Amino acid sequence: MVAKDRSWPARPVCEQIRLLNFVGESSNSERQFSGAAACSRSRPGADLGESQLSRGRFKTPSRATVVHSYWEGCRHMEDENFEAEYAAEAAEEEADRQRKAEPPPVLDHAEFLTWRSPRTVQKGPARLDNPLWHWLVRTRHSAYSANNAFDGPSAFDAGPMWCFDRMGMSKTMLPNGRVIYIGGEHEDHYDPDFFIYNDVVVVDTDGSIAVYGYAREEFPPTDFHSATLVGKAIFIVGCLGHPEQRVEGHTPVFRLDLETMIITPVETSGEAPGWIHRHSAELDADGCSVVVRGGELWLGPSHSLQENIDAWSLDVANGHWTRLSQLDWQRWTMMRVDRKPNRLWDIRQELWRHEHGWEGQQSYWNHDDEPDFEALAALYRLDAGGPAPEKGADYNVYRVVIDGVVVKFTEERWQVHAIVEGRLSDRRLADLRRTTLALLQRLDASDWEIEATVHSSLLQSRCLH
Repeated sequence: MVAKDRSWPARPVCEQIRLLNFVGESSNSERQFSGAAACSRSRPGADLGESQLSRGRFKTPSRATVVHSYWEGCRHMEDENFEAEYAAEAAEEEADRQRKAEPPPVLDHAEFLTWRSPRTVQKGPARLDNPLWHWLVRTRHSAYSANNAFDGPSAFDAGPMWCFDRMGMSKTMLPNGRVIYIGGEHEDHYDPDFFIYNDVVVVDTDGSIAVYGYAREEFPPTDFHSATLVGKAIFIVGCLGHPEQRVEGHTPVFRLDLETMIITPVETSGEAPGWIHRHSAELDADGCSVVVRGGELWLGPSHSLQENIDAWSLDVANGHWTRLSQLDWQRWTMMRVDRKPNRLWDIRQELWRHEHGWEGQQSYWNHDDEPDFEALAALYRLDAGGPAPEKGADYNVYRVVIDGVVVKFTEERWQVHAIVEGRLSDRRLADLRRTTLALLQRLDASDWEIEATVHSSLLQSRCLH
């Protein structure tokens, strides 16, 4: 395993804290950390689906916070994996440094203001090429830093600035070497620079850039979708989007014609996944269908996002969806009754400090009661003396085998999701739910409950066209 060098890690800060559930994958390291499960609405009655959405900005964390998360990740990484990841991240940091070294274009203030903000077009594809946006595509500066470079107006007054530093943007490499970027978002929904894009950016082999804009009616704001190359077209499947865009049971599908750059909606039929995002998609071996796996499903404003455990196939010729699997797995979601964020991360961070910290290291446990390490050790164990849960490939995933069946728990800021990868007996399932809920209440010093679920048959009917 990797030695615990107490010196300040040299690896990129934004990569060090990608393990944090409240920070997640950073889109840039200049002043914010935009996250995979970032904070959102915590007030009672908030949209539970929205509360999980992956958007967030945080102040640069303290040295100790980053070191905690950094070594927490290293503890679970083999030496060869660590070296490979470290080298890849160092190379990416150097590439980013070189990109951002390009000086900004020479523009007077009026020219800058003309192209500062995202552009609305009446009909697409509309070419929106200009020196400012091309520079931003090449350098990927954040909206904040680019606006500062031109001494631009505050985003609180002038709205978001256009940028190419995005999360949830697809990248498709064509056989001729051209690269097609579609949509994506910048920043969190409450940030003044937050924006979900509905554009297409083409980077040619010679470095030339073309930016295409579309009317929202033609192609709505799209992020965390998939983009699959099928012949001379790209099929764009799924989206997170704005809350008002989402339709329960519907899966948005669009087709980008690579010869005309026209985007058209695809009429679909059959049993679709529903409002899916963060999934994978690939062209099947037959060359006639796109297979969708993984990701998350939005089931409506009163439900939390749910992991997609099945596979689906879209016939690109006729738009017909076919469900390829229907796993009869038991699953449930637990959350605080008051709908406030839980403190699982806090107690795990404090346990790490207790076991691996150094003299004088600051504690970030800001709660009146002492952390209950005994309850944490018992969490997800159904039987006394049973196997301890093992960390999964993701930092917030824990797996335990009960009666020969794997049970996966995913800890998020507002919820804990449980999936039995098979079936437990009714009695054992009830015992597991009860004991887990009781331990979560001990750890949080707050009442927890199990979220009302969407019955599988009802969910299936919602996805039928």
